[in-house]
Amino acid sequence: MTIIDPQKVPAFPVYTLKISEGRESLTLDGAQIPVLDGEDFIEAGKNAIVAKLTSHNLGMVRARAIDESSGQAWDMIIAATGEVLDLTEQQEAEQAAKARKQRRNKRLMIAGVSTLAVLTLGGLGTAVVIANQPAATVPAYTPQGVGATLPAAPPPQHSATAAWSHPTLADATVNMISPDRLLTADPEGTVTGRHPSTGQPVWRGDKAPEDLASIHQGTWAGKPVYAVAERNELRLWPVEMPYDTPSVAPTSIGLEPGQTARTDTHTPYIELGDWYIRVPDAAGTLHDVMIPPGSTVLDVAADGTITTISSNTIYTLDNSGKILEEKNFTAPESATKYPVRVWLLDDTHALLAWDDTERVMGVLNTSTGSMLFSGTPRAIPTATEPLLVDREAKTAAIGSVGISYGDQAALIDLPAADLSAIHGNLIYANSSNGPVALDLGNPEAEPQSWANYRAEDPAPALVTDDAVYVVATQLENTTVYRSNKTNDSAHQ
Repeated sequence: MTIIDPQKVPAFPVYTLKISEGRESLTLDGAQIPVLDGEDFIEAGKNAIVAKLTSHNLGMVRARAIDESSGQAWDMIIAATGEVLDLTEQQEAEQAAKARKQRRNKRLMIAGVSTLAVLTLGGLGTAVVIANQPAATVPAYTPQGVGATLPAAPPPQHSATAAWSHPTLADATVNMISPDRLLTADPEGTVTGRHPSTGQPVWRGDKAPEDLASIHQGTWAGKPVYAVAERNELRLWPVEMPYDTPSVAPTSIGLEPGQTARTDTHTPYIELGDWYIRVPDAAGTLHDVMIPPGSTVLDVAADGTITTISSNTIYTLDNSGKILEEKNFTAPESATKYPVRVWLLDDTHALLAWDDTERVMGVLNTSTGSMLFSGTPRAIPTATEPLLVDREAKTAAIGSVGISYGDQAALIDLPAADLSAIHGNLIYANSSNGPVALDLGNPEAEPQSWANYRAEDPAPALVTDDAVYVVATQLENTTVYRSNKTNDSAHQ
């Protein structure tokens, strides 16, 4: 008999069993599991997990069973030998102990954590304390899905088989949130941070947004967070999580009708209208701040200072709205008002758009207050179009606009296409004729296609120096694949 020690079982992977409403079907990580007449669903699921463990050469794994009829869930650990440790009673006892400790201490605490971060929840003047979690201990890991054949041809000089692959949601993308963490969407709707080279899960968060690219890393009360604004709420997740936690629940801040949240700034904030914004203070408590009328927010810094821009002035405010500095800048000639739209390209550059008598876009050096260049695009991108940026190459693309803001500064009209990724001067996109690459260094050149299986093949969702990431659907199953650059590849 195998003795199961929860302390020795990695936090990931977590296999998910789902019993459908009406108990009509059973799935394991999205794949249908046959259930014999009279067979118990959990027993059938356990047997399927044991088979999967055996095929993946794993000794034991954490699993969660969900009954969609009742919403009830059970956590367990299952060994390849068939032993099962039900964690539900253990977790209930731990929760009861935590509740007693919370009542005794009159504050939210998580045992074993000494450093606390503060995140605001809900309305003004209210804060909830959330643990600054220690980084997960990285166990030995075998990449999953190695050698899987990509059902869509990658760009030239990339392997047609996967370095690793994992199931994901249909229409999902990926997000290189930091050099050592790639965000993907799990089939059950959670967001997983993976090591880019191996696909190893190192972080997991509940309530994945529909668009992973909309998640940004920022700071709240001095602590790093992932932030996203979706529908009527702003969600914040701690960047770190404890080793023994299956996933991190976000702190959700409700947005009232007419309010919007912005998360691409160094600190997320809420737009209220009428020259008011809602920002956190040093303790993480939200409060309202009036910005100079006739200006729009460029950034909210990690230290709480606020930068706004008008038609000819850049203001620096403290966290209460007091003006600390005013700096003049020269806007493009046809721009007579404050910018209608602002996007941060990196720590010292912002993309600005005006739509007065003439459409104008340009790049501002936010540290010096000088405009690098400006031009007249075919159209002003909307606020919902994704911004693609390669900070190292100082290139970007959004909508029908390409941007080079390094030594060769330029604003470039792009042909109509669905942009998906950028790397260096190359922009990858989906067109009616299949996936293509657009060269910012040669804007007059025609989009370049490559040999693909079908016109419906997707362009890469992400391109890096050493790999591309392709999200493709085959027989109703969607998978994210990492395709490494081949040894004879030239640097793109």
